[in-house]
Amino acid sequence: MEKIYGKGIYEGVVIGKPFLKYEKKIEIEPYFLKEEEIANEILRYKEGIKFAQGKLSKLINELRTKVDKKDLQILIVHFEMLNDPVILKEIESMIRKEKLNAEEVVKKVLGKYITLFSKKKNSVYQQRVSDLKDIRDRLLFALIRRKELYNNVEGKILIAKEILPSELLELVNNHVEIKGIIMEFSGTTSHVAILAKSLEIPTFMGGKDLFLEKWSDEIILDTYHIKARVINNPILEVVEEYKKLQKFIEKEKEEIEKNINMPSVTVDGVDINLDFNAGQHIDLNALRRVNPRGVGLLRTEFVYMERNSLPTEQEQIKIYNSINEEIGKDKPMIIRTLDIGADKILPYCPIESEENPSLGERGIRFTLRRKRILRTQLRAILQSSYGKDIKIMHPMVSCRAEILKIKQILEEVKEDLKEEGLKFKEDIETGIMVEVPSVIFMAREIAEEIDFFSIGTNDLTQYILATDRFSQKENELYDYYHPAVLRAINTLAEVGLEKNKKVSVCGEMAGELVGVVILLSFGIKDLSMAKTFIPRARNIVRKIKFNELGNLKNQILKCKDSTEVKKIVKTYIKKL
Repeated sequence: MEKIYGKGIYEGVVIGKPFLKYEKKIEIEPYFLKEEEIANEILRYKEGIKFAQGKLSKLINELRTKVDKKDLQILIVHFEMLNDPVILKEIESMIRKEKLNAEEVVKKVLGKYITLFSKKKNSVYQQRVSDLKDIRDRLLFALIRRKELYNNVEGKILIAKEILPSELLELVNNHVEIKGIIMEFSGTTSHVAILAKSLEIPTFMGGKDLFLEKWSDEIILDTYHIKARVINNPILEVVEEYKKLQKFIEKEKEEIEKNINMPSVTVDGVDINLDFNAGQHIDLNALRRVNPRGVGLLRTEFVYMERNSLPTEQEQIKIYNSINEEIGKDKPMIIRTLDIGADKILPYCPIESEENPSLGERGIRFTLRRKRILRTQLRAILQSSYGKDIKIMHPMVSCRAEILKIKQILEEVKEDLKEEGLKFKEDIETGIMVEVPSVIFMAREIAEEIDFFSIGTNDLTQYILATDRFSQKENELYDYYHPAVLRAINTLAEVGLEKNKKVSVCGEMAGELVGVVILLSFGIKDLSMAKTFIPRARNIVRKIKFNELGNLKNQILKCKDSTEVKKIVKTYIKKL
């Protein structure tokens, strides 16, 4: 019996047969073309492109009713890349110039960009490497019209060096059910990790040398415990123990389902606001099922990224009104102003390349340098807010001076709207997203200038621990249960209480059971998460005595590492 340890992405326990996905070695020998063969090769290449585009377009359309619209964004980006005239022209030119077969040229051209981006340290390029690999394989498969390799994975645990997001979506679309995923790849905040969570597939990342292992017919994937593990060749007693655990988890799921429409109130009667993080598109059926209070974070970058030019004021008003109508006009909605930079790019409004884009021009820094964009958005949000519970939130604020500039612009925009006779919510609340550690240290001074704080735990963790959350090499260091991160969050919660300012959390941590309990123990009652996680959060909320969490909080704040934190909180949860 051997154990391999790594990081759990989506909780679960699976006992089953492994299926090893070997790297898709597309064995195509390069060959030279005769002069008279070049035209036909170009034609074959263009047909291959059309085939790949057609397959991808079909996949996108078929998945529209099966997965969240935000998850489809990955494929939409790939579709746009498949239409990129620069890359397509470069491939065609090389076929003509070097007289090589199309497959070889596709490998060469995309391989060049993959190698180039792989050398870059920042997260933007690392995400692009994954996208380019996906596009390369899709093009090669289109050229040789090879069928997918997953016919034998049904009902098994998929083991791979890396799964690409589009591969996972292909499996969903073909109704291939996989029990779990085990990967060597360790991007815990990557697209594929987010997708696996959304699809609720128990997923394990960061396993070492998986393909050197001699796998038995039955293995155990355990991402339920603090230390996620894969057990190869388990002895009978261990299998029996895990079967008992599976039964316990099933009972827990039944309980969650039973409480799905119950109020999010603790045992001692404290209301906890469970909101959801939204993009431009809302899946109403899924939303109604989980019944959130409102939108704790509306990511408006999608309004900008899904276009070829900046959205006008009227276009934005229409979008914000439409979302508000979809969720319910009486429900609260926090609109985050444009958060562009680092891993999010507007192709029609480029940012100058920087060595460390995560530390450079992004969030409010971007819009304060392009005030016209900020003014247009504020005008749209203000007009949409009339008669509604809409609030404004600004991303990546790092100092009071930025807030003063934002306030000045907001007041100027209000004056303009008044002069134009346009209606808006004059007392609209304005807050900031807490992602930069300086805000924690200056929280008292900043609290004087805003109405609320909303903690973005993903970026706050990244900046406190100085580790790129997309880095595969340093991913082990990225941990929002690190005591330093938790103490920072608690400090802000205390300032919020002292200054009578609401503090909410809208990062990944807010959607995890351990995270929910910790945040409640810090006195934070507003949590915003992916809608998938709301039922579980509601279920745990309904078991907790809010006013008796003080002792747990004291224990958490004394911990020396995240393992100790998780152990204490999981023990607490087990006793509920």
